[in-house]
Amino acid sequence: MLEAPTDLWLRIEEFQTSSDRSALELVRVTGILPYIVNQLLVKPKDRKLRELISSQGIPLNHFRDLERVIQEVAYVICLETLPAIYVVTMTGAPNAFTFGTDDAPVIVADRRLVENMGVNELRALLGHEMGHIKSGHMLYHSLAQTLAGGIEMSASLMGFNMISMPMRLALLAWQRESEFSADRASLVASGASSHVVAMFATLVGMSGVSIEKNTSLLDNVTGLFQTHPNLSLRAAAVLKFSKSEEYDKIVKTMAHRRLLRLALSPTCRFCGSAKEIKVTFCPTCGKSQI
Repeated sequence: MLEAPTDLWLRIEEFQTSSDRSALELVRVTGILPYIVNQLLVKPKDRKLRELISSQGIPLNHFRDLERVIQEVAYVICLETLPAIYVVTMTGAPNAFTFGTDDAPVIVADRRLVENMGVNELRALLGHEMGHIKSGHMLYHSLAQTLAGGIEMSASLMGFNMISMPMRLALLAWQRESEFSADRASLVASGASSHVVAMFATLVGMSGVSIEKNTSLLDNVTGLFQTHPNLSLRAAAVLKFSKSEEYDKIVKTMAHRRLLRLALSPTCRFCGSAKEIKVTFCPTCGKSQI
């Protein structure tokens, strides 16, 4: 029998990469400036985007099992609250992204991904986006994305230059590192590195290709720009983390959480008979619920 861990909550430190942590700390020492820029430029842009997406969103119950998968991934990742999630029809290549604030995050996914991905790939996709949310990436991600989209011009039109070049470079460098932490969350959510790699393949139109054996096929991926690291490097990093002691510890913790969740059920997890939640042995079949 596995020795039960004392803490069954998934903490950020358990899947966050050291590079992400150190780079984020470097960005945070810039002080209050990111918050000022967020209030003046990022939030108004996010508000308009949220209104646009909510008006075009397809009801989640239109997609089989999607709401269940969302709940499951949020439980595994240990999110405190569910983000708003929208499925829309995008132009161009199918994609998924997260925007908003730590208090009010939004996940957006192209309907082609939701319709074409298997359940495990979908768990990987949602796990990646929820990993960003859990890691507290939202403020700086929004700022970096706005930077990449022309915040310098917006600031200059207001009569001042708010973002220095060192800060700009620090933000973009950190955002690349943050993707590796989110990929680890994707692994935790989906349960296997092959699911994460398959999700990568679907994103670049290579569904069904054995990318674990041909990671060089991802080298020529376009559309990821300067804010995302090479997908072949990300796939290799996920494979490496899946074999680590840190991930093994997470897997064991998750196993105990599943057992505890099953134990706190009004029905026996073996024979399905009704039982009191506090009962640890089924009165019908006698089997332990933990």
